[in-house]
Amino acid sequence: MKAIDNGCFFSVQISRKDVESFKEKWPCNGLPVKPIWAQFDKKNGDLVDLAPSNLEDRGADGSALSALINDGRYYAAKKLKLPEICRR
Repeated sequence: MKAIDNGCFFSVQISRKDVESFKEKWPCNGLPVKPIWAQFDKKNGDLVDLAPSNLEDRGADGSALSALINDGRYYAAKKLKLPEICRR
């Protein structure tokens, strides 16, 4: 994973390798093995953008996608030393 400070937002790039590793821990999740990018608001950690945006339309399990995105948010917020509210 890679954390990026975007000013009033922060982002995480979840690599193909990160997705593969996640899929080993969460089988039958339907996530495509491809990089995922997510951006969050620094004020509260809310998700503001996601690419590719149609992962659930491609058969990805919503709970698995949410767990992976939350892992990414936590990683990026911790790496960028953001407030605790961004890590929840």
